[in-house]
Amino acid sequence: MTETHPGGCLCGASRFQFEGAPKFAIQCFCRDCQHVSGSDHLPQLAVDRAMLTRTGPIERYEDTAESGSTLGFHFCADFGAPLFKTTSKAPELVFVYPGALDDPSVYEPGQNVFEASRQPWDS
Repeated sequence: MTETHPGGCLCGASRFQFEGAPKFAIQCFCRDCQHVSGSDHLPQLAVDRAMLTRTGPIERYEDTAESGSTLGFHFCADFGAPLFKTTSKAPELVFVYPGALDDPSVYEPGQNVFEASRQPWDS
C-alpha cells in the first residue's frame, strides 16, 4: 500500500498530496528560495510530478534562476502561502515545502545546495 502525504496552506483553501516516498531532500540556499521563505534557506522534498495532485486556488509565479533554469513557485492564491516549486532542470519532479505538509516529520534533511548564497548569520 502506498503512503499518501497531504498538505496545504494555512487558510485551508489550497490542498495537495503526493503518493509514495520522496526521492530526496535538499536545503536550498539560493536567493530565490531565501525570498520565498523569508529566511536563509528553504527545505524541500523532491517527489515525482505524476504522484502529486492538487486542489483549490493554487497560483504560480515564474522566474528565471541565475543558472538559467525556469522556476515555478506555487502558492495559495487566497492566502499566499508557498506550497511547492518546479524547475525546468527537472520537469519530472516537484519540490514540496515540508512546512506545508500536514505531517512535516516525513522530511529528513538532505544535501545543501547553492551554499555560495548562504547568509553569514545562518550557522
